[in-house]
Amino acid sequence: MLAALAGCERSPVPVPELRFRVGYPDLPGTLLVYVARDNGLFAAERLQVEANVFPTGREALSAALDGQLDAAVVYSTPLVLAAMRGEDVVVVSTLHRAEGLTGLALNPRTGIRTPSDLRGHRIGFTPATSSELSLEVSLAEGGLEPADVQGVPGQPRELMAALRAGELDAASLWVPNLLVVGADQPNPPRLLLSDVYTEMSMLAGVRSRLEARRTETVRFLRALLKAQEMIRRRPELVRTTLRPRFPQLTSEQLETVISRSRYELGLSNLLLSTLRQEAAWLEARGEVRDQRVHLRDLVAPGILEELEPEAVTLLTPPERRFR
Repeated sequence: MLAALAGCERSPVPVPELRFRVGYPDLPGTLLVYVARDNGLFAAERLQVEANVFPTGREALSAALDGQLDAAVVYSTPLVLAAMRGEDVVVVSTLHRAEGLTGLALNPRTGIRTPSDLRGHRIGFTPATSSELSLEVSLAEGGLEPADVQGVPGQPRELMAALRAGELDAASLWVPNLLVVGADQPNPPRLLLSDVYTEMSMLAGVRSRLEARRTETVRFLRALLKAQEMIRRRPELVRTTLRPRFPQLTSEQLETVISRSRYELGLSNLLLSTLRQEAAWLEARGEVRDQRVHLRDLVAPGILEELEPEAVTLLTPPERRFR
């Protein structure tokens, strides 16, 4: 009898399975989520991840703000916009950063060669996303203002179709669209890329929601950290994970994406600097900033500090701690 009781005491307590709803754009920057799903890392954490794909991170963040998601993979521009408007959004980790993967695809018939040649042309962009910021960076490099061009707003697929049809002189796009638009045409678009623009994706959400679902968020991030370790030990996983998801990319284009990207979790001063620069840019464009907003509080290091202290390299701690 005592032996039977001892056996019962040694039995591990079952870990309950939890659910986590996340939205993301189907882009190469979402790699760590793909690796975690493909290799059962969420399941190993007893986490059932309900994934929702959106055209852009802006829509994913909007769904999180509406309470439809627990977290969203988003890029910096829509996140800063939401914060400036008073939404209590926070970043729990970056997921990747890349250079030269957002820029302008140029209609070859226009003769545009440099940023200064953009004056007076019809240029498509996706509002409140990195597409709009990247366009304005290119204009600034040419000594131009947004008013010097004819801006045409639209979703990426709309912009691609308009560029192919000759209805746009250029379109501000991100990968994979930037590399594949018009690639099947005899005279494909040229690319105009900025040397100073760096894109960053991050996992973000509403502070109160993430605090209420802290256990789920911990499990989600822990699975992503395992995915990060997997690609460090097996770099070929990056290629084999992205290849079937983006068949439209040639082998050369895929290698371009991989070589210009860095996939890792972290919270750094580079992120904080990026968020502050975007806020300054948005304010200069006329966006009104809620005076209660402190941009350093957009970064919530609590969970990542717990899981991987070395991944947090912030010199300026947030005033509002994430529980």
